[in-house]
Amino acid sequence: MKLNLKIVAAVGAVTMMSSSVAFAAASITVPPPGLFTYSKEGLSLTTAAGVTLPVITVTFGNNLTYQDDILITLPGTVSVAPTVSPTLVVCAPASSAVGYVTTVAGGWNFRVTSVTGVNLGDSCAFQGLQVTPASLATATGEIDYKALRFQTGQLVDAANTKNAVQVKSQFAITTQQKLNGIIDVNNDREQFAVLESVAPGNAAAPAGYLNDTLNFTTTVDGGGLVFTAPTVAPTATKVEIVGDWAWVDGSDTGSTCDVAEFGAVLNGYAGWTVSSTSTCAMLVLNETYPLAANTSVNQGWIDVPGTKALNPTDFVGNAEWSYILTGGSATGKTGYAWDPGAWTINGAQVYIQYMPYGENISRIIYAANSGVQAGVVDATIYYNGNTYNCALGSAPAKTVTELSGPINTCVANSGITSGKVAILLTFTAPDKDIEVYSAYNVGGDDRGTVVNTSNGRTFFYGTGFPFVPPGP
Repeated sequence: MKLNLKIVAAVGAVTMMSSSVAFAAASITVPPPGLFTYSKEGLSLTTAAGVTLPVITVTFGNNLTYQDDILITLPGTVSVAPTVSPTLVVCAPASSAVGYVTTVAGGWNFRVTSVTGVNLGDSCAFQGLQVTPASLATATGEIDYKALRFQTGQLVDAANTKNAVQVKSQFAITTQQKLNGIIDVNNDREQFAVLESVAPGNAAAPAGYLNDTLNFTTTVDGGGLVFTAPTVAPTATKVEIVGDWAWVDGSDTGSTCDVAEFGAVLNGYAGWTVSSTSTCAMLVLNETYPLAANTSVNQGWIDVPGTKALNPTDFVGNAEWSYILTGGSATGKTGYAWDPGAWTINGAQVYIQYMPYGENISRIIYAANSGVQAGVVDATIYYNGNTYNCALGSAPAKTVTELSGPINTCVANSGITSGKVAILLTFTAPDKDIEVYSAYNVGGDDRGTVVNTSNGRTFFYGTGFPFVPPGP
């Protein structure tokens, strides 16, 4: 049994010369999109000259006369000349005969061939019409029908549908639970401030303060759609999560985050493996093929070790599918961005991107705490590919604290005597209350101010209002 979706477009009065002629509502009927959807990827790979459209049935809203023109168009497409056959146009009743004339821009020109014409309420099914694959992939999916009076060209009947022909990607990724850990500055940034409450990470050991759940779904069938040929078959799925994964690195030599180390912190994600292309800045997961189902529900969690300092990071996701044309040899890839979530922090962090050390160079680093909560301060020093951590003391409430001396001691104790370092300061105080001034002095005369991530974020940092330059 063929299911049809009927979309009716009313057409108002049309003026014929000096008299007014009104006609009833014509309609266009096509199979519903759920039963007739084209694959975006399949259309991009096929070498076929034309792709067959669903049966387009027009029910006439006016009486048409012998040789009146009938135009069927899909705006934006390139039509293919059909093979004329008895089944190209099938009308009911059969006496309402319509024949093919030629192609037009985005469609076809037919003509009433019955000398008795076509009556209001009669219908014709246009079968086997084709358009080029590339044009269908970018078309709006709209179908237009117009009837024009012979010789005068006056519009005497019309109907229109929107999204009647659907083109969709077979592939998609959605996130059901994003990474949302809040790094706890009161526990040396080594765990989260909030207990994981979402499955499956909420029921996992060790303590839930070390767990963060990430659940996502991938699909290769448009979410259960039935696609009309041409289609593609997936051969590989790759998911990337870009962010700060440096805490994954173990005790091996160098800053490398290898497969085994990622495996030690990832839990769940059945059917996925860590790729050897993963780095300390990007986790790459590969799905095992062949797939057990067209839709993969992927649930799992990240288990931080509780011994490594974590940094806030806004994770960026990318998903890529490789595929082959069904029944063919052409291959392609499709990629989509997705949001894996972010790790935030319950304190303040200020990054000083550059500070020189060496003979005759001094530093000027002060922290202003405008709030009512005192904060403990620690520093992470970055130098020549290595990191060093030091406690710097406290930043009392409503006080300006000099940090130059403690930072100099930290750098010296790390064996650094000259060169350029970067400094990440972490405060156990609200972000809005902390402001850092940073500069250096060469020879006592040449001061260089260093714009850091607190005084460089906004002119009115801490007020909540962005800087707006004054008008002329």
